[in-house]
Amino acid sequence: MRKEINTNKLITFSDIEGDVFSGFKNDKERIKYISRNYANMNIAKAFATFYNTPIAQDTKHSSVVNNVINIELGQVYVGNVVSFNKTSMTFSIPGVKNELYSNENFTTCFDSINAYLATHNNMLAFEVREKKDNKYYVSVIQGYYRIWTHRILKSIEKMQSIHVYIDDLVKGGYICHTNIDELNELTGRNYTHSVFIPGSHIVLNIEHDFEKWIGEEVDIIPQKFVDFKTVGYGPNKLIEKSLVGSRKLVLQVTGMKNLYDIYNNFEMLNKLKESGKNVSVESQIFDGTVTGIINSSKKTGAFVELDGQYITGLMPVDSFDTLNYKPGDHVRVTIKEFEVQDGKDPFIMNKQGNVVKCNCRPVFELVV
Repeated sequence: MRKEINTNKLITFSDIEGDVFSGFKNDKERIKYISRNYANMNIAKAFATFYNTPIAQDTKHSSVVNNVINIELGQVYVGNVVSFNKTSMTFSIPGVKNELYSNENFTTCFDSINAYLATHNNMLAFEVREKKDNKYYVSVIQGYYRIWTHRILKSIEKMQSIHVYIDDLVKGGYICHTNIDELNELTGRNYTHSVFIPGSHIVLNIEHDFEKWIGEEVDIIPQKFVDFKTVGYGPNKLIEKSLVGSRKLVLQVTGMKNLYDIYNNFEMLNKLKESGKNVSVESQIFDGTVTGIINSSKKTGAFVELDGQYITGLMPVDSFDTLNYKPGDHVRVTIKEFEVQDGKDPFIMNKQGNVVKCNCRPVFELVV
């Protein structure tokens, strides 16, 4: 005899215990009811409500428990390692019934990965590469490479610097490499990525000795990934990417911070001078290097970069005096004034209080 239940209240396991179809015409109607009435609950809460079973707080709010994963090719996931040997690895993800299998060779990094698992709750990331015979084939190495590229893309977006090693000078710039830290931490091996720095982006202004940078370690701000070279042929060919970055941008960002400090000090000194108080106020003196000359109908003078400050400004001089200055000359200067773009604040700051743009530039005066 079919048991009648009240569908106006939330049905739980106790209402249909012994006959899961009780009160429903068919299984489709039952599933439709359960899906509709439990749709706004996460998995942990729905389980606790349906079976009237208390669930621990950490389980209720666990992202692992409360998310059913729909596996998509090309995406990166984190799973629990079920089995692991030197030539294969299998994973499990709550809500995923298909086998997740890696056939990568881990012989040379087996011990390092075991150590990594011990400190990362037996969890690893992987990229899903292929589905065959109801089995997903995944790549751990590619997964951690993708995590690294994601971090680099964030660095591009936020203009954050990374560390690179300059290997060689070629036409147009420098061939470099940077460590793929996520892969190196996992495997204990030395994975690196190709980096290119355009020659015009190695210093703030003009470089005359390009060879001196070979073998140096520098910070750059990454800008974009580009196709570097093709490995293999046909459907199996792989396109190796290179990361293009700029040391010049790093110096410009540093220069903006320094200019902000110098500007505030300059303004403070001016206020002291204008206060009429009996105080001795001396202008700040800087060592600088001439980087170029301008001699036009509107402006004449020498461009000077403040040594170690990564700030460039103009030191006005008479037209006939420009011949007395050439790039590389060392001078001592003070700041005469700041030119600020009309209608704009001297500096634009972000929410963190960091300078993101300068709308002013210093005008220098020679110290004789």
